[in-house]
Amino acid sequence: MASLQERLDEFRKSFESGAPPYNAPRQVIETMHRATAELKATGIEERALRVGDRAPGFTLFNQAHAQVASADLLRQGPLVVSFFRGHW
Repeated sequence: MASLQERLDEFRKSFESGAPPYNAPRQVIETMHRATAELKATGIEERALRVGDRAPGFTLFNQAHAQVASADLLRQGPLVVSFFRGHW
């Protein structure tokens, strides 16, 4: 089985080829590359959590718009956080 990095690399190659199923136009890919470069230039990568780092506690709204605290969820077991961009 391919590693996660290998799978991500393959996805990127496929997406950036402009071929189906993504059909990403060249200007979209260039915009994404420019935005990525701008983010990297801010130094955000050096401030990001690394694998194995403990995330700080937080409170967020869930899909039902109720506040949920990470500490409460961790008392129930391991916690996975997923960011959903919403419906378009």
